[in-house]
Amino acid sequence: MTANLYYQLGLLISFGALLMAGTAALHALLSKRDSKSALAWIAVSIVMPIAGPIIYLVFGINRVGPLARESYRANLPTDETETDSEPEEYSRQPRAIVGHSVTGIGLRSCESIEILENGEASYPAMLETIAKAEKRVYCCSYIFQNDSAGRALVKAFVEAQDRGVDVRILLDGLGSIAYPPSIVRTLRKAGLPFLRFNPISILPPSLHINMRNHRKMLVTDGKYAFTGGQNISARHLVKEANNPKCARDLHFLLTGKIVDELERAFLKDWNHAAGITEPAPFVPSNRNVQEADIWTRLIPDGPNDDLDKLTKLLVGVMSTARDRIWIMTPYFLPSLDLIGALIAAELRGVDVKILLPEKTNIHLAHWAALHNLRYILDRDLKVYLQPAPFIHTKAILIDDDYALIGSANLDPRSLRLNFELVVEVFNRTFANKIEAYFNRCLSAAVALDEKRLKSLPRWMKVRNAIAWLFSPYL
Repeated sequence: MTANLYYQLGLLISFGALLMAGTAALHALLSKRDSKSALAWIAVSIVMPIAGPIIYLVFGINRVGPLARESYRANLPTDETETDSEPEEYSRQPRAIVGHSVTGIGLRSCESIEILENGEASYPAMLETIAKAEKRVYCCSYIFQNDSAGRALVKAFVEAQDRGVDVRILLDGLGSIAYPPSIVRTLRKAGLPFLRFNPISILPPSLHINMRNHRKMLVTDGKYAFTGGQNISARHLVKEANNPKCARDLHFLLTGKIVDELERAFLKDWNHAAGITEPAPFVPSNRNVQEADIWTRLIPDGPNDDLDKLTKLLVGVMSTARDRIWIMTPYFLPSLDLIGALIAAELRGVDVKILLPEKTNIHLAHWAALHNLRYILDRDLKVYLQPAPFIHTKAILIDDDYALIGSANLDPRSLRLNFELVVEVFNRTFANKIEAYFNRCLSAAVALDEKRLKSLPRWMKVRNAIAWLFSPYL
């Protein structure tokens, strides 16, 4: 009797394991876009009929898009005011058509755009605009640290609020606690209104590390807008003594119609964090100026929208390059689509240069990138490593009239898992300034070749390869 019971129990477990393996394998077969990924998950499910399906359930199923679309419900109605369309000379350019096709968003005039290098330039400019604010100050940052830079901004926010200015501060739920010292307690003590985007909590359980708000914005009175790659942290003060973890970066100060788009993006994120839907239409502060020399397009990207929106944009604009594609990013784990676009450009005779930091502040991402760079170099793409201090700049320059700036890195986390913000800039003068910045960085950089990667000790190669396996989550 006992033996028969064990036999039946064994049959039941075997049947359950086969059912789990078959279900996981079928799901991978029908849902995966890449045949190699599907085959790998099918193999894992069959070889390990109990552990395999569990691993697939945890790591193999993409829940980010559906979860983000379900949770990101708060919205902001489009403004009802009429705005002039962009000039035909810009809107008919192939590169401009790409952005419109991907996003459905037209070009917006920009009165001025100023490059702010490192915290030494960006923080004083921010403080100046906050001091002049009369109506509203909106700030969004992935990291906001309780250090000299953070406290200076808090002081300015308090003074603005005391003048009757509407001050709102939006922090990412993970970034606000993962990079101490956190500013949260200081904001609360100062009585400043702040919210956390997708906060981390144990009860109710909300521990996801994806769907992070990686955007950086500061908008004042609808007149001035800052965006770029810099967080609020003294680490961006590169000239400060005793700052071994300093990070060089660019930020940008914009004026004109594009400011309305940045303000609208902030309010959508704020409403999401507050759990409300704005009932009234957005009221713009600017208009599209037909005579503008600078034209821009804001592209908010996130897992709640088309997961590959930014990748499509990059592939599209890279396909229009005639002379050069210069890329600067701190983390470089591009998709096969992007690698293909870069290879195609190089084969057309386009000057493709990729500038990376020699070392990054995220070891796993750096190790994975080193492993992946073997294939990049094997396809004759030029890669340059920039020595310390760590450079956190994200910028793409195409030909002599187009630049893409903002918060997004060229890695799976930025391209698929985070809420990001980038701005297309159509202007030769601005492109020339970005080119000058690239050239200064190139003058100190060293070209990377396959020989250097092959000379790494075997244990490093194994470490890098293992890190690369987790690249979809880095």
